[in-house]
This record gives sequence, C-alpha cells and structure tokens, in this order.
Amino acid sequence: MGHGSDVGRVRPLNEDYHRVWQFPLHDGELTLLAVADGMGGAAAGEVASKLAMEVLDESFSRYVEEMRAGNPVVGIDKLTEKAMRLANRRVYAAAIKNQGRRGMGTTLTCVAVLGPRAYVGHVGDSRAYMVRGSKIYQLTKDHSWVEEQLEKGLLSEDEAEQHEWRNLITRALGTRPQVAPDVVEIGVESGDVFVISTDGLHGLVKPEEILGEIKRTTNRQLSVEYLISLANDRGGPDNITLVIAEVA
Repeated sequence: MGHGSDVGRVRPLNEDYHRVWQFPLHDGELTLLAVADGMGGAAAGEVASKLAMEVLDESFSRYVEEMRAGNPVVGIDKLTEKAMRLANRRVYAAAIKNQGRRGMGTTLTCVAVLGPRAYVGHVGDSRAYMVRGSKIYQLTKDHSWVEEQLEKGLLSEDEAEQHEWRNLITRALGTRPQVAPDVVEIGVESGDVFVISTDGLHGLVKPEEILGEIKRTTNRQLSVEYLISLANDRGGPDNITLVIAEVA
C-alpha cells in the first residue's frame, strides 16, 4: 500500500483529500480507498473534499458496525451510492449556508474491496485504474466536457490533451442539490493493483507510465513518491494525490 498528496508547484493550498481505511470483519477485511479533489477557491475546495471524506468514513463505519452485529445490510454497491449522494447533500448544504463557499464542490473516487469483489464509486474527473498482469485498465470515466466531446467524436485524443477546457468538469459533488454517481462492481484477483489519482497526477502522467512504474517495483510507497515527483517535474500546475493498493 502506498499513498501521498502534494500541493504541486503552482497552487497555494492543497485542496485534495485522500484516505485509506481497513475495517476488520469476521471473515476478512473491507478495504476502502478514496481521493477527492476540491474546488471553489478561498479554501472552500478543501472544505468540500474533507466533508466528502468524512461522510464516506461515517457511512462505511456504520455499515461495518451493522455487519459485525450480524444485522442485515444492503450491498456495498448500494452503500457506495448512498454515501456519495449523502456527501453531495452535505457539501451543497455547507455551500449554501456560507456566502464565501457558494459554488464549492469536489470530485470523489473510491474503491471498496471485500473478498473477490471491488466496488468503484465515482463523480468528477479523478480516476481509478486497475493493473492486472501486464495491462492497466481505466475503471472510471471522466465527467468532463472534453470526455463528452471525445465520445461524440468531436475531439481527437491529442486535441483533448491540449484543450484549454480539459479541466472543466460536468459533474461534481456539492454544486447541485442532486448528483448521479457512477458505481460499478468488478471481480478482483490476487495481485491486482488499484491506482486512484486526482487529475494533478493523471493529467501529466500517462497510464502506461503508471503501469511501467508498478511493474518496476513492488514497493507501492516508492511508486507513489516517484509518480508524484514526475508530475511535479512536468510543472505541477495542480495538487497531486495518489493511492496505490495491491490485492493480497
């Protein structure tokens, strides 16, 4: 397991937030990984991303307590969706209450792993990847203007990379009263590696470079530090956050 966050070379504040949780259960462990990239200026982005993490913490902690007590619970896919919708409501309410925080919001990407299944929850343009064998798979789709244009065939990959609107996101937590998170369930195998990052990293470091680094060493913390420094070497225009975790 490796994780880290860096303010980058340009921004005065780090408005990213990330957490790694491991909840012991009777028959194994529930692992939860998450990154959030706040936006909204004047430290409001930091408030939004922190709130989102607090809601995830609260929701999953309560869920695990119910599981340990032997009470019936919903599936983790439903839990992930409910937690993200609740985070949206909390951030939106906090933004409305404080004039200086109007319009604040955050991305949120999380991966919950329990036994042979993983559940990916996603809003915004942070990303989750999975490395299996010699391939890297992107598990999330950016909720961004550029991604929409790519899908419609109106922009090429090269144009998208350079486009001045590449950071314009079309879905975030907290900017509207309701949000529709993407939640997917996938099968996992021993040796699979999950990579979750904010766009300060994957906007500058290509998936194949992430794959190359993960294949180069099994020291996940070393890989996190190397990839963050690579993003900084390329200008570090945004906060950079990265979590890498291997399935045992």
